[in-house]
Amino acid sequence: MKKTLTNTRNVALLVAAGLLAGTGTAIAEETPAPTSTVKPLTEYQKAKAAYSAAVDAYIANRKSSQAQYKSAKDAFAAAHKTYSSARKTILDTYKGTVTSAKAVRDAAVAAATTEAAKLEAATAFKNAIATATSVRDAAVAALGAAPVAPTKPAVGARPTPPTKPAKVAKTS
Repeated sequence: MKKTLTNTRNVALLVAAGLLAGTGTAIAEETPAPTSTVKPLTEYQKAKAAYSAAVDAYIANRKSSQAQYKSAKDAFAAAHKTYSSARKTILDTYKGTVTSAKAVRDAAVAAATTEAAKLEAATAFKNAIATATSVRDAAVAALGAAPVAPTKPAVGARPTPPTKPAKVAKTS
């Protein structure tokens, strides 16, 4: 049993001595910094990059067009509401004038005893209607043209993706 201990002990001492002696004399060689080798882009990769840029521009253009359309639509709604309320006021005034002219005519015709008086009431009614119509038309003309609804923006054609190159079969 003693022999194996010495043999193992001797081997361990030799290994330790070899390690100590080997570390003192070893000089590390400087390794150069790794250089990155950039592969040149293939035609497909260039076309794919151009396609990605075109899609991004298309999306940005579409979003800005939609934002402009929304703001124009909101402005149109406000202008149309204002125009409609002003026109409604003008037409209500016209209807009130016509109604009062009818009431005056009906009262005059009822009170009239002769055909000349009835004719005079009818003529006065026609003149009142003509005056009310001209006032209404002048007010509507002064109001201006009705606002025009904005048109939806044309989206345009979406960019077409590049075609992938065909795989080349490996030859052995």
